[in-house]
Amino acid sequence: MSDRIIFANTLRGFAAISVLLSHFAGIFWVMNPLICHLLGVPKLTNLPEIPKVLSFFANHCIILGQFGVGVFFIVSGLVIPFSLKNSSNKIFLYRRALRIYPVYIAGFSFTMVMLYVLAAYKHSTYNFSLFDILAHFGVITRAPLGVSRIDGISWTLEVEIYFYLALCVLGARTMQLDFRRYIIAILVISLLAALTFRLKDYLVGVQMASGLMLLLGMTYYSLLNNKVSTAQFWIIQLLVCSLIPILWLLVATPAGYTYQWMSGYLLAIAAFHICYLLRNRFTNNKLLSHFADISYPLYVVHALFGYAIMYVLVEKGAGALTAIAAASLTSYLAALSIHLVIEKPSLRWSKLMRHNPITI
Repeated sequence: MSDRIIFANTLRGFAAISVLLSHFAGIFWVMNPLICHLLGVPKLTNLPEIPKVLSFFANHCIILGQFGVGVFFIVSGLVIPFSLKNSSNKIFLYRRALRIYPVYIAGFSFTMVMLYVLAAYKHSTYNFSLFDILAHFGVITRAPLGVSRIDGISWTLEVEIYFYLALCVLGARTMQLDFRRYIIAILVISLLAALTFRLKDYLVGVQMASGLMLLLGMTYYSLLNNKVSTAQFWIIQLLVCSLIPILWLLVATPAGYTYQWMSGYLLAIAAFHICYLLRNRFTNNKLLSHFADISYPLYVVHALFGYAIMYVLVEKGAGALTAIAAASLTSYLAALSIHLVIEKPSLRWSKLMRHNPITI
């Protein structure tokens, strides 16, 4: 991690914790009937009250979650040009695939095994076929195969993969993005998002509009490397901040959590820029750096995996704090295992491919 963007790595660790708290301290309790439906088990009848110390997370769980997702998108956009630099499209896609797929397949497999164990424990029907599971392994293969999303988090990976593919179609022009091209790209993404909001379902429109966050991250790379001026950057950022509420509130059909979702993204933009301005004051925080290192496997594995653990504990009479702590610890250990066994070897192989492209 370059010293110039160590702030982004630190913020990514904070975002990972934010998403974890959003799900375990908020969504599991606020949307419990929906969570039980996703788990494929009967509704809980003895759901304990959330302690006051956790009420903030419960009341703002959507904002916290989308704040974390927004930060992930911006950081991902920031590092994309570093990966593209001096790499062919083939090598870039190969390295991105090594980054995404081994960890996702491992994390998703952890989740599906946990759901199988939960179904056996509850003597419920395991509702997921082998075809459903394999369709998820390809991430962007799920929707074309007509399989409903199981995990609830892979939509963000779909956004990133399609964004990578679009950059490769653009080819060398991707690294030549200047102020004019950024404005054009923002308007094109916004137009496509608007059309998608009108013609498709809400989440697909959100996925398309989320490309603005990735593009904003790339703009930070251009700012750091003097490809756009500070004034030009501010115009780009203000345009993105204006288009997000326009798309979410004026174009899309309003959804239940539109304001919270949109607020989470705008909060992520504000927090990232503040950290950017203070980037020279950031040092390597070991705790947040560690969570940044395992942020991707933690993001992939924690949701339904942790919900299943919380479900059993709550049914057994455990309090909210006990259930949250147990789910957080087991999700952390699962993510750490995936990081050490799957992710780190994949990253080493990815770096080897960059330095020895002839082996591909």
